[in-house]
Amino acid sequence: MKKRIADLIFETLVKYNIKTCFAVVGGGAMHLDNALGLNKDIEKIFNHHEQACTIAAEGYAKITGQMAAACVTSGPGATNAITGVMGAWVDSVPMIVLSGQVRYSLTVKATGLPLRFRGVQEFDIINSVKNMTKYAVMLKEADKVIYELEKAIYIAMNGRRGPVWLDIPLDIQGAEIEEADLQHFIPNEPLISCSEENFVELEKMIKKAERPIILAGNGIANSGALKKFHDFAKHLGIPVIAATIAADAMYHDYELYYGLSGSIGPRVGNFILQNSDFILALGTSLGFRTTGYSQDAFAPKAKIVMVDIDDYEKQKPGVRYNLFIKADLHSFLIEGLKKLSKKNLDISWKKYCDALKSKFTPYETVVGIKEDERVGMYYFWKKFSELEPEDTIIALGNNTGICSKLQIGVKTDKQRVLANNNCGSMGYDIPCALGAAVATKKEVILVTGDGSFMMNLQELQTIAHNKLPVKIVVFENNGYNAIRQTSKNFFNGFEVGCSKESGISFPSFKEIAKTFGFKYNVANTNKDLEETLKWLFNEKGNVLLEIKEKLDDPITPRLMSRMGADGKFLSPALEDLYPFLDEEELKKWMWK
Repeated sequence: MKKRIADLIFETLVKYNIKTCFAVVGGGAMHLDNALGLNKDIEKIFNHHEQACTIAAEGYAKITGQMAAACVTSGPGATNAITGVMGAWVDSVPMIVLSGQVRYSLTVKATGLPLRFRGVQEFDIINSVKNMTKYAVMLKEADKVIYELEKAIYIAMNGRRGPVWLDIPLDIQGAEIEEADLQHFIPNEPLISCSEENFVELEKMIKKAERPIILAGNGIANSGALKKFHDFAKHLGIPVIAATIAADAMYHDYELYYGLSGSIGPRVGNFILQNSDFILALGTSLGFRTTGYSQDAFAPKAKIVMVDIDDYEKQKPGVRYNLFIKADLHSFLIEGLKKLSKKNLDISWKKYCDALKSKFTPYETVVGIKEDERVGMYYFWKKFSELEPEDTIIALGNNTGICSKLQIGVKTDKQRVLANNNCGSMGYDIPCALGAAVATKKEVILVTGDGSFMMNLQELQTIAHNKLPVKIVVFENNGYNAIRQTSKNFFNGFEVGCSKESGISFPSFKEIAKTFGFKYNVANTNKDLEETLKWLFNEKGNVLLEIKEKLDDPITPRLMSRMGADGKFLSPALEDLYPFLDEEELKKWMWK
């Protein structure tokens, strides 16, 4: 029996448990769109911008560990989707993008000439996305379509996860073929596991260590391995520090968790990291935000073991490893429970870690706060954490107001924090929140800033239309607070395009809420905060809470680079965070 290729594509997605598709329809994808509409086993969410499709697919995958699809049209439809794919690429998040294309005979590729375009709304999207996908190909032969689709799905989910892209010309989409004539992909790569020799060596290193830690990165949550990691960490019984912005890798209710670390601190994690003598790095590539730019000064006394599926991470300059274990993280955690012994932790090391936790807090700036002032972001997160449910799902935009949450982390193992960690695109917030809400069918609270919020504002209608349980908090701080701080720190306060005075302004968020059918409230001062947060948590349906944030509210503690006389930036070691401790206090907390 003959079937249309477009129908077979969506049937295959369902077969591989890809049952949600975010889409913007278009003529170049008309058969794909028709087949998507006809397939009753796929949940369909139609966005108002293609960037939102791919970001929503990223949010979906981050909360579930499973893939969603994005379906877009040719030309500008495909190029619009690229930013979301970049975010998935650098965060190692799986997704599959299906793009429409003009008939193959009308493409530039078919001519073999270096033309800019030939077909209507044609663009060679594959060459544009090859460096941000694990696999990207234009489909030219009907009998190989399912082979390529199955191959792409396998590649996206295995090894170091990431996005894949299939570009499908109209004549291929609409072609009919006997199912018996279809070619299929059969993977033959074995699961990459930690060797017995590596486990033996790792066991020896852990036993010998006096000040061991686990450094837990975003790769744990992004690969869907949180529960396995929590079990592994409890079994091993050594302190856990989260890598930079890995806010939900571990939770504060666990007694051996000492918070986050890296370029935005906080102090506890950085002191422990810098004074450790053994680091087991899981789910982190030890990038600059984790190590600081002075990588020679990163954990100078520690032997470092890194577990990663990607060989290239071993080869990059700057980071030293005593042992690099190439292994699938899931496999390593499962085998590690069996092959690694519980550590007999040195009591002096635990006392040191506990003393740091008692001494320092990420809420340094909350002390002495005035009730009648605009809301301080650390005060906001302190009250938020006191009042939030134990199973809160939080999506974060990209603004200074969310950095404090990435320093604080989560209290329970049921709470999640989703962020565009390595890409950091403004406009990530609303699509990510709707993707997470589609995936979980649970309430998602989006916390973002006014600048980021404006960049995908149209997706509020997608939330409203689909009755998705999303609540929104918007920090209003008169523009781009991070850029204002940069202007202040490096250019004597001269501002460009980051405030109303320097060229950019914002509408009434109350009117925006009204337009999209969201209930609205505002906290003008610290005094208003508790009451409005209770309203946020208790109110039913879509709500928007505006927070009048304290202007120029700095991120503290954090690494503060200094500009030398030659114009080069000088970066301190991780323990030396701004606001700087006096020299005696700093020395006091360094392990003797």
